[in-house]
Amino acid sequence: MNKLEENLKVLGKISFRDFMQIALYDENYGYYTRNIRTVGRSGDFSTLATINDTLARSICSWIKNRWKQSKIIKGNIIEIGAGDGSLANKVLKNLKLWGRYGLRYHIVETSPKLSQIQKNHLGNRKFIFWHQRIEDALAACSGRALILSNELIDAFPAELIKWNKNEKKWHRVMVELENESWNISLGKEYKFNHESSIAGYEDFKDGQIIERHDDFISWFRNWSVSWEQGHMLTIDYGETFPQLYHRRPEGTIRSYFFQQRYESLQEVLSRPGLQDITADVDFTDIRLRIKSENVEEIEFIKQSEFINSHTTKLAKLDPSISEDGAGSAFKVLWHQKIPKKEN
Repeated sequence: MNKLEENLKVLGKISFRDFMQIALYDENYGYYTRNIRTVGRSGDFSTLATINDTLARSICSWIKNRWKQSKIIKGNIIEIGAGDGSLANKVLKNLKLWGRYGLRYHIVETSPKLSQIQKNHLGNRKFIFWHQRIEDALAACSGRALILSNELIDAFPAELIKWNKNEKKWHRVMVELENESWNISLGKEYKFNHESSIAGYEDFKDGQIIERHDDFISWFRNWSVSWEQGHMLTIDYGETFPQLYHRRPEGTIRSYFFQQRYESLQEVLSRPGLQDITADVDFTDIRLRIKSENVEEIEFIKQSEFINSHTTKLAKLDPSISEDGAGSAFKVLWHQKIPKKEN
């Protein structure tokens, strides 16, 4: 039993969301804060940015188009959760010298371990800045910026909930470590608002498990008031609701340990602090809950469609556009922040 397991045992019964928060982000023993090795072939998982530069080239094209449309946002880019720095490095390489003139590239990273990996990867470039909070990055941009993220939503702690068909209610999944094994039970009813994708939907079999990325929604709402103007590109794996859970009665929660994927909840609960834990994104839910009077959705498409619309000279077997893989599994969500009208 490692130190984090000992701490979790003392806590007793907690929600899966709290378990995931501790396992990934505990200050002393969390996976992202202390124990992640790197991202890529030598880490527990890979991202497309570590494999080739196709996605980065497409993002560069998107960036240049946004800059052409509005000079007021030109120069400020914020990347949230930059992994090992591969995407940033390839975006900067493809922007070339003219695109880097006057550029200020801000990386928001909460993991000290990943921040150091990024700095080693990107080198000492005067136009790259690191922040722990996006509010600080936005302040450095006077609230006007292009915001990028790749595989960010799935890194937030997910609330795991289970459907009780007789009650027609969702309950939080609770976990408790006893005698070196995890007990799984149901907790209090999970309450949701009318904007949720599951509002009014009851066509599930008894015992269906799904995930909610409520922490991401709360986080976005907290900082988006500081975002004055610009565009945001959010890339992640997931699907619309309810298709996301078709033939997935146990949900999409899973873990990665030395490139191995584990889907049983017992495996996900094992090795806390030593493995990545993630879940697919319910984009219907995210899209419903992220929009506001000043945050407008521009586009929601598959990654393959985004890449094909922004990049030429693609290899037929490029994994980034594979319809049987990442090209379809990953989605691209584009929002625009519209400046508030003055009275």
